[in-house]
Amino acid sequence: MDIEYLLLLQRFREATGGVLVGFMELVTKLGEASIVTLLVAAVYWCIDKREGIYLMLTFYYNRVINAFFKITACVYRPWIRDARVTPVPGAMADATGYSFPSGHSANASSFFGGLAMKKERNKILRAILVVLVLLIGFSRNYLGVHTPQDVIVSIILAAVLLFAFRALLGWVDKNPGKDWIVLIAGALLCVILIIYASVKSYPMDYDAAGELIVDPKKMSADAFKNAGMGLGFVLGWFLERRFIKFDCEGSIISRVIRYVVCAGIYLLIKEYAAPVIPDLISGGIGKACEQFVLILYITAVAPLIINGLSAVEKMVKKSTNKKK
Repeated sequence: MDIEYLLLLQRFREATGGVLVGFMELVTKLGEASIVTLLVAAVYWCIDKREGIYLMLTFYYNRVINAFFKITACVYRPWIRDARVTPVPGAMADATGYSFPSGHSANASSFFGGLAMKKERNKILRAILVVLVLLIGFSRNYLGVHTPQDVIVSIILAAVLLFAFRALLGWVDKNPGKDWIVLIAGALLCVILIIYASVKSYPMDYDAAGELIVDPKKMSADAFKNAGMGLGFVLGWFLERRFIKFDCEGSIISRVIRYVVCAGIYLLIKEYAAPVIPDLISGGIGKACEQFVLILYITAVAPLIINGLSAVEKMVKKSTNKKK
């Protein structure tokens, strides 16, 4: 049934000459982890710190849970299951590894769905955000890289986590001295994922050319990367909460400058510094450390930079007022 649905969409693509393919490829990019990371950082650094924490918690730990599902179910991609399915070539670059559940749908549901959870937000905007989540999920089907159940389960899982983590943060607010419990629990979950990904067995099926259909080493490394993200978030959150305590107040100009500076440094680290880590630490642990450093920067180091920028801004204002 799921394959027939993908074939129906495929026939529609072919009948319309791929007129919607470009649009769907654009939509699906909104679910990429790299895009969502920059968006969630913008909320955290510049708009609403509390909401940013909520969105990051759901985003990064949804990825941790998603990894557990992926390496447990080990479901092959639609075109592997049925040769009649022909995905859009441009969408296959990010469609590696196992299919279930959809990572793009999980990312989109965590961020855009999380934004829609805020009741104070305009109802029309909230509806648009929900539609966007559904559209990103549908794009994965339309492009032929995920089945409906891949998308549906991801959205349901994200919804459950959004409600659960909102309650968790509410509990932390009422019990501020017990935030260490969240730190320990979050770190433990990530460590369990690393151990599980290391010791479990994976399917060893080969294609006609004699190549592994899905490389277990890659799937294990991907799980390590997600664990590194979760560890980076929970430690950074704890350090910021206990010691750094930044705020996102300021003029629009100062917030824009803050984002440009912090995002620019993040991109430099991601491009030039972080990739060195897997060369120094081989295997999945190196991949985990690489992501750990990147997310720790977002959650704890960038807030230190923001505090520094705020201090400079205050000094400039004070100096200007004296001259007047």
